[in-house]
Amino acid sequence: MKRFFIFILCILSFEVIAQQKEEIKTYQLPVIEIISQREIPFVDKYSYGTDYSSSILNKNGFSLIRRGLNFTQDLYVEGFKRGDIKVVIDGEQYHNACPNRMDAPSTRLNLIDMESVELTKSASLLNSGIYGKVEYRRAKLDEAYRIKALANGNFGAQNDYDASISAAAKYSNLTLRYSSSNPYENGEGKTFKDLYGYKDNFRYSYLNASFRQEISEHEIEFGGNFTQAKDISFPYLQMDERNSKVFGGYFSYKKNKFYFNFTDHLMNNGLRSNYSNMKMETDAKNFTAGLTGNFYEFIYRNWNADNFISMPMMGHFVSNKLMPNVDQFSLNLSTDYSLNKFQTYLKGGIQYFRYKDESRNDFYKELYSDASNKRFFVSAGLLGTYSTQLADDFIITTTAEIATDAPEAEQLFIAVKRLMTNPDWSGNPTLNQPVKGGLRTSFSYKLIGVELFGNYVANYVETVKKMKTVKPSMTYENINALIAGTNIIFRYEWLESNLSFLWGENYDNKKPLAEIAPLSVYTTIRLPEFAGLKLILNHRYENSQTRINEELKEIKTAAWNSIGLGVEYSIDYLTFNFQANNVLNHNYKRYLSYSRSPFSAGMPVYEPGRSFSLTISLNKSF
Repeated sequence: MKRFFIFILCILSFEVIAQQKEEIKTYQLPVIEIISQREIPFVDKYSYGTDYSSSILNKNGFSLIRRGLNFTQDLYVEGFKRGDIKVVIDGEQYHNACPNRMDAPSTRLNLIDMESVELTKSASLLNSGIYGKVEYRRAKLDEAYRIKALANGNFGAQNDYDASISAAAKYSNLTLRYSSSNPYENGEGKTFKDLYGYKDNFRYSYLNASFRQEISEHEIEFGGNFTQAKDISFPYLQMDERNSKVFGGYFSYKKNKFYFNFTDHLMNNGLRSNYSNMKMETDAKNFTAGLTGNFYEFIYRNWNADNFISMPMMGHFVSNKLMPNVDQFSLNLSTDYSLNKFQTYLKGGIQYFRYKDESRNDFYKELYSDASNKRFFVSAGLLGTYSTQLADDFIITTTAEIATDAPEAEQLFIAVKRLMTNPDWSGNPTLNQPVKGGLRTSFSYKLIGVELFGNYVANYVETVKKMKTVKPSMTYENINALIAGTNIIFRYEWLESNLSFLWGENYDNKKPLAEIAPLSVYTTIRLPEFAGLKLILNHRYENSQTRINEELKEIKTAAWNSIGLGVEYSIDYLTFNFQANNVLNHNYKRYLSYSRSPFSAGMPVYEPGRSFSLTISLNKSF
């Protein structure tokens, strides 16, 4: 504990406070961002989304982990991942049914229906994980008759299309989205079949439909949605998403909302060439219901997953209650208070977990003799901010936060026996809850903003290997961890450059922490409009990563560069956007695109080679 307070007193950090006119609204003290709300321009929807073309989730500490094609991505922020950062839609949480997050919440989005996005690096607000949230807001309904449409196609190394349409009138809205793609080629022209052991290059399909209705005079709004994804290849893992269906709905009155969503997820290795020798399948279901308002949230979750692994030629078979009918109850309250240049945010609540299928008791007790099927945890976050302006163009701000949250449900209760000498995968029902202390002090001066931040996490949950009686098991244990870094931004008229650097260490054994992204620089040049054309150039650099966790079989990665070009032209209510990506056709892989989980494929996922895309957007009111 003494070292914890020494660390908190010594870390300095600096935060960028630059604001983009007409695109950013900020709820803050005069200079410090607590919630950065970015309005989403309709002609640039894809840049504000959660897929791999996103620009807002590609800088300032945000990143997307490539795990295969579109709809495979997951969010990563300054060394935190999975449930540490929640992706929320209008206060509605979507939990994954897949323990490996094939159905990550970041893939639930239909951008054509979204009006703004809030980026928050704090656990002290509702709907936040221990490191914050990304929350999308749907467009407001009104009386106008309006048609919106987006159509995107890729060719070259990528071969896919994505189309959305939205029709609105009289406070009602209907949206549809359909996407389909073949697996892309890397910079050497190799396909998924060539690289990752697939029987063929299988085409996926993705469908989303939703409706909304508002009764404005009574401040009532309700809606529903349906999503289905088929045959999405995940070379990052040993199985693929074969069929996932999501049903959801909500009803809101004034500032209070009830919502629910149900996910039916099926994954197996039926697309892989090894399927005849070893068959693996998981059938998972997740139900989430929530009640949320200005200062409260109550969430109930039920998660159930069945798995089997077989080797038909050898007569081996094992079935698993992978998630043994897990219930999760969560209640949180929040408030905030401001006084001059000082502001505080406070969140507090409780969480209760239990698994109802007690046939898994003996499995957990092989490693943890005192394992229980019930656990209580406290959720809490306290954030304080202070800002001061030393001169006309020189601003210093500081934030300090202490927060705690429950471990993820799969870290507590996952249970997978594997065949032969392959390690089992066991949750740890005895885990302690992580406690994070962080500081973020910043300055901005004219064209430049610098941010240094540091986080000490007591009881950080780390994947480890432990021996059972006859073979090993992958499981989870608490360690103490340090994660620190910097974000630097430079803006001048048509130029913007963002640098991010992270450093992470297992504080107990002084070894590198797993999954710490290397230094990256993202630069965009937006040339002045000429003859109605807007020209955009971007460059991304990622340094090599040699600080790896060898115990989890992480691999070192080389540095790489990627260059992109874009041209945009608008006429009346139509906009055309043409882009060339990875123009130099570099063959590279990113450090984070390699799974450390027990069901990893054991190989990195390459980025696409040179590709071209055309996006046409229509926004017409009548």
